[in-house]
Amino acid sequence: MITLPSDVKNVFEGWKTGDTTKDALLADVENRINATDAAITAANPDSEALGFYYKGEALAGAAEWVQGYVKDGKSITGTVRFFNPELKLVDKDTAAFAYCSDESKAFDKDRKTNKAEKTTVTKTAYVAYNTRVEKNEQGVWQTTSLLSQRGSTKCTP
Repeated sequence: MITLPSDVKNVFEGWKTGDTTKDALLADVENRINATDAAITAANPDSEALGFYYKGEALAGAAEWVQGYVKDGKSITGTVRFFNPELKLVDKDTAAFAYCSDESKAFDKDRKTNKAEKTTVTKTAYVAYNTRVEKNEQGVWQTTSLLSQRGSTKCTP
């Protein structure tokens, strides 16, 4: 279980299907998202949790993303809503998973002052994600590819 600071919250809407396999995959993707946020708030691009839920190029990208926050002296705060999940099992160990996020209530935070950098909400607060997820030998669904598009019409209200 990944614990986030009290000022960071992720909400997953419609991420339960009733199908055991799909729900296990969705739970691992939720944990991957939370692991990324935990690594950002802890300023730890070498977090073991990242290596648990990411693999290959996606792991390298996640570590680089977290390192960017560390380098800039930033953290995160607020609530992100994840919605519109679309899951397609390719085979028993591979899936394509797309979803949206609403970051309109989430902000970067300066580590020194602990102040949120509140910005005006624009369409860039809405992000479309496309991922490839593969089950490893331990049965964990790891994200192996992750692409995002800010301001996607698929996700903007």
